Amino acid sequence: MKAWLLPLIGLAGLASSVWAAVAPMAVRVPETRAWIGQRVGFYVELRATGSFAGTANFELPPLPGVLLMKIGSPVVSSREIEGRSWLVQTHEFALFSQTPGLLEVPEFSVHFASREGFTGPAQDTRAEVPGWQVEIRRPPGSEQVGFLVTTDALSVTETWEPPPGPVRVGAMFKRTLVQRAPQISGMALAPAPIVAPEGIRVYPGDAETQDHLERGEFLGERRETMTYLLTKPGTVTLPALAYVWWNPKTEQLQSTTLPAVTFEVAPAPVAAAPGTSLATCHSWAWWLPAALASGLATWQRRRLAGWARRFRKALNPPDCVAARNLRRACRRHEAVAAEAAWNAWRNAQDTGFQPGPELQAAVLGLQRQLFGPAPAVPWRGDELARAFGEQLAAGRAHSSHTPAAVLPLLNP
Repeated sequence: MKAWLLPLIGLAGLASSVWAAVAPMAVRVPETRAWIGQRVGFYVELRATGSFAGTANFELPPLPGVLLMKIGSPVVSSREIEGRSWLVQTHEFALFSQTPGLLEVPEFSVHFASREGFTGPAQDTRAEVPGWQVEIRRPPGSEQVGFLVTTDALSVTETWEPPPGPVRVGAMFKRTLVQRAPQISGMALAPAPIVAPEGIRVYPGDAETQDHLERGEFLGERRETMTYLLTKPGTVTLPALAYVWWNPKTEQLQSTTLPAVTFEVAPAPVAAAPGTSLATCHSWAWWLPAALASGLATWQRRRLAGWARRFRKALNPPDCVAARNLRRACRRHEAVAAEAAWNAWRNAQDTGFQPGPELQAAVLGLQRQLFGPAPAVPWRGDELARAFGEQLAAGRAHSSHTPAAVLPLLNP
């Protein structure tokens, strides 16, 4: 080997060792102290000597009581590091903690791909993002506050469907609450309080969250709908809802309160007896043989055939058929069949018929299972079957119905 090549080889080896010493990633944490519920931003920089390929994959660690999330899309820039040009892909993250004290964020893995230069095959890189610490402080005077949000401003609005007013037992209302706050994720906003006095049942819905990021401004939104079922007559009042947050600029607790809502609830009207109760359906069977056997002669065959057709229809009216189908669907826990049978039975009732609160709540649960978000557990028909049976029993108790003769006189 020629002597003049040795210095070049040495310089090349030194340069390669320097470039190899440059870490493929780095983490940057601008602030290491924060309030409970405050957004803690940090950045992970991925480095490559050529263009990036595909999407980086971060294995974020699970932390109890902490929301850790990635924000927006990465920003790519060029930077001079150790005398060489590098492409840097910067990813932004946010952390929200509800637990005071020193929070240890452990290291986590990142996987990305890049090329040598701007052409050629992509090479995979796997690295560990270093762990770091942040001190989470509880604002003074907030010891009695449960879930606390830290933001410069919090907007809370509500809408009712229908608007609150005088009602009867069994009435239902939907209340939609919407929170908006800057510099905080919708997932980090407080869930709506589920408080109601005796006489009101609350059915919370699944929350919908959205985050809007535009020109560096971050706005979080949380929307959730609750259904209230009024179960007892009298005057009942939903208490005021107070949303408390900590303003880091003024360092003061602030609150927004939604006013209390009062309902004047009248007793439910006496349930009209169902068109034909199950007991009535089966009570006609005992006198059918006697009616067919009495006074029938050969010359009455045509009339007898017509009477038999009317008997079959009387023994199986639409509401009786629907009631049997509904109970069968409940026993088998078949939600779709139960919904169809309920609609058929409900349509067969008188115009003024009003289901009781227990039955109305059970039907609402069935409809939420079918038409709401994907349920966590399969539907079971025990509650609907019990409430439906009680409704039929109540109808029989209030009914003074006596079956009328179905067959006309033989010789009117």
